[in-house]
Amino acid sequence: MEIVLEVPEKDVARVLELVKGIKRVKIKSPKPAPGPASQQLLAELAEAVAEVKKITRGEAPMPTQTLGNLLDELETELATEASHR
Repeated sequence: MEIVLEVPEKDVARVLELVKGIKRVKIKSPKPAPGPASQQLLAELAEAVAEVKKITRGEAPMPTQTLGNLLDELETELATEASHR
């Protein structure tokens, strides 16, 4: 059986020590909490999904953009991300 626990950061060491004391219990490495960049990406994706849903329901017009404008926008975003690294 697999059990997932969410533990406050300050209690992690204590909980891990308790669980390690139980025989035949395997501990998987905890997943790190999403950072600000991941949270921003998730928020942007949620916004994009909401916009697509509105378009498919006919509540918003289909945005139009030339290929050149799209490529310029992508190039600008890539340059911005590269400068933040």
